[in-house]
Amino acid sequence: MDPNLFRLDWEQVAEVLATIVVLAFIIERALALLFEYRPFVQRLGSKGAKEPIAFAFSLFVCWHWKLDALGVILHGGKVQFLGELVTAAVIAGGSKASLKLFRDVLHIESEPAKEFRLASAKLATGEPAKKGNEP
Repeated sequence: MDPNLFRLDWEQVAEVLATIVVLAFIIERALALLFEYRPFVQRLGSKGAKEPIAFAFSLFVCWHWKLDALGVILHGGKVQFLGELVTAAVIAGGSKASLKLFRDVLHIESEPAKEFRLASAKLATGEPAKKGNEP
C-alpha cells in the first residue's frame, strides 16, 4: 500500500476545519431563532430536543451541499453519506462550543434563554426559582 494515500495536506485540512467552524457558528446562530424562542424554551428547553434538531439541520446542510470532511481530508474519491454523517455530527457538536463562546466569553445571550438557564440551574441545586424581579 502506498503511504502517500494517507498523507495529510495540511492546507486542505485547515480549510476543512475552518469550514466546519464557520458552519458551526452559522448553524448555531440560525437555530438560535428557534432555541431562544420563549415557547420552545418553556416546552422543550429541558427535554434534550436541541441536540437532535442541531444534528438533523447539520446533516441536511452537509447532504445538500455535499460536505464530507472525512472524504476531503482522507482524499476520498467521492462524497459518501457516512462522511456527511460524521461531518454533521462535528458541526452540530461545534455549535454547542460556539454557544459556549457566545454565552460565556462574549456574554451574548437572549433574555428567555438566560432566564431558562438560570432557573434550570437553580432547580438542579434545589433552590426555589424566583419570578420576575424578586430579590
